[in-house]
Amino acid sequence: MARTAALNMSNFKRPWHLRKARGLVYATLLSAIAGIGYVSYSTAPDSTQAWVAARELYGLWALGLVMAAMLIGPIVFVLPRLPLRGHLMLARRALGVSAFALAALHVFSYLGPVLLRNWRQLYTPGPLWVAGLALGFPLFVDMTALAFTSRDGAVRWLGPRRWKKWHRTVYVVLPVALLHATFVGADFGVNKGPDVPGNPDAGSLIGMLVFAGVWLLFFVLRKRNIRFGSTR
Repeated sequence: MARTAALNMSNFKRPWHLRKARGLVYATLLSAIAGIGYVSYSTAPDSTQAWVAARELYGLWALGLVMAAMLIGPIVFVLPRLPLRGHLMLARRALGVSAFALAALHVFSYLGPVLLRNWRQLYTPGPLWVAGLALGFPLFVDMTALAFTSRDGAVRWLGPRRWKKWHRTVYVVLPVALLHATFVGADFGVNKGPDVPGNPDAGSLIGMLVFAGVWLLFFVLRKRNIRFGSTR
């Protein structure tokens, strides 16, 4: 009881923008979901292409937020004087949960229309497409588990060691997500679905690989206990 009271008092003493950091992330998430839906349906020539556009945008945003959530820990450690570091650390779990929400919409935007039209379209695009879908299944299952255990209560329930060990699987999420997007994402320049018009474009692949490279750099620096601008 005393510990709980102390934590509540500590939260009360925080500035409002720190106490509301996660809430601000979720508010931004809702705005992004609505914005993607509006842009997809207002610019597409028909409902089929609207679903395709929504599917691609939700997927890209989900992947970007996974990377952002993974980058916060290493970058805050390596750059201890980074502005808003407290806000970033508090928002980290919310970014991961937001990535899951967008991934769920990404899956729904694909499975919903396909199952309504013809479920055989799940495998007819070819082996590379099927491989991408196969990678997406365990990826989504793991993201679901990570999202539902991103609560303080889950830490107490699982225990700190088990919780931390489970959440380290996020390091597998990133390469699997990149492979999944490469196999099925038209924005990654290797393959595309039969319902995607135009030619594949590797622009997003290049951007995401650069982002992943930045994360890897800071991850290695943290592993080697290298910090810049430390006050020690």
